[in-house]
Amino acid sequence: MAAMEPSPTRDLAHDQNPPKNIPFDLIFEILSRLPAKSIIRFQSVSKLWSSIIRSKDLADSFLIHSKTRPRLLFTFKHFDSRQRFIFSAPEHDTEQNSSTARHDMTISDLVSYYIKSRPVNGLICCTRGSSVAVCNPTTRKILKLPDVTLNGRDMYARLGYDPVQDQYKVLCVMMHDGFDSRTKDNIEQEHFVFTLGCQQQEWRKIEFIDVGDPYTDVKGGVCISGGIYYVIGHKKIARFDVRSEKVELINAPQEDMLNEEDIKKVIVYHSSDDISTINAHCWTLVNHQGKLGGTDYQEFHLMRLWIQEEEDESWNIMTCDVPTEWGDLFRDKGLSSPGEIHTGEVMLVSDTLESSKPFTVYYYDMIRESFRSATVEGIADSEFRRGIHGFGKRNRDMLCFPGHIENIMFF
Repeated sequence: MAAMEPSPTRDLAHDQNPPKNIPFDLIFEILSRLPAKSIIRFQSVSKLWSSIIRSKDLADSFLIHSKTRPRLLFTFKHFDSRQRFIFSAPEHDTEQNSSTARHDMTISDLVSYYIKSRPVNGLICCTRGSSVAVCNPTTRKILKLPDVTLNGRDMYARLGYDPVQDQYKVLCVMMHDGFDSRTKDNIEQEHFVFTLGCQQQEWRKIEFIDVGDPYTDVKGGVCISGGIYYVIGHKKIARFDVRSEKVELINAPQEDMLNEEDIKKVIVYHSSDDISTINAHCWTLVNHQGKLGGTDYQEFHLMRLWIQEEEDESWNIMTCDVPTEWGDLFRDKGLSSPGEIHTGEVMLVSDTLESSKPFTVYYYDMIRESFRSATVEGIADSEFRRGIHGFGKRNRDMLCFPGHIENIMFF
């Protein structure tokens, strides 16, 4: 990115005082494989090391290694102190049933930031009122963007990444909610884009195609291969191309795509024969092995995974019955799916962090039709709660996202 310091590979390799007997390339390779916490601490070793560590070359190299070590991101707020806490833990492998979380960052502000969509290359888009910020939990840095003008509207911000031009951009959608007293003819929707690392540090308004009735809600958000996908309204999916800055609508799958056996299952759980269109608002958009997917479930008795084929934009579906004992557990705990992990399993989590209890994550393998659970220790444990944060024993609302990676990029 333009905001980062130039590559050190030429200039610094000829530094007047390089470390003796250690080739520059070897220093670079060693640093790129170290834990992020150690790399950041090593900035104080020398000016040379600081320049290497803050360079784009090292950030790119570290990111390649980091993508092989995906993590789960956990975040919750402490309303009394108005702080947001961010933890992370390694994603569970198929044979792993526990892991330990690490406290990565605390966001302190007069009003807490909200996180509505999953991380993009380890960066998180946060919003509060008219403010938008991009947070990097690895470096514990926050980049605050210029405020937007709401004019009484709701604002939704999503972060995206274009791998071709190596650019991060924030899409901001502003609209009135569905309970607004104004008529739909007076609802003004606007779309703005902000490019990180660009010299022109301002929001740019982009054109948006006419979608008929203005939509009043945006749900979810996942970045796949240079596109930000999000659900609008109840039956539409939008794709924002990060490079071209164009927004297009994608046809949501129809229930008539189901085979006869699956249709019978869906009718049972719908308690109705009217299944002509899926309610996309109930979806969780996921990155399914580089393709756009969506997961939903019928009363936790039927799990479905929709996968869009890139060639003709058609949809394939995988439908699986959920064992009764698991379905009852999911319903009682009020679980939801934030997406898939690196094993291809669908992840299910509660939205509540219970006091003094390990956080449990549930996984469903759609191919093997098998369930498993794993625990995450150390998220706001007793020591953390009793310390300076003063949580006490109250439960907390929790958000969890898969696919988080460490990124040593400095804003």
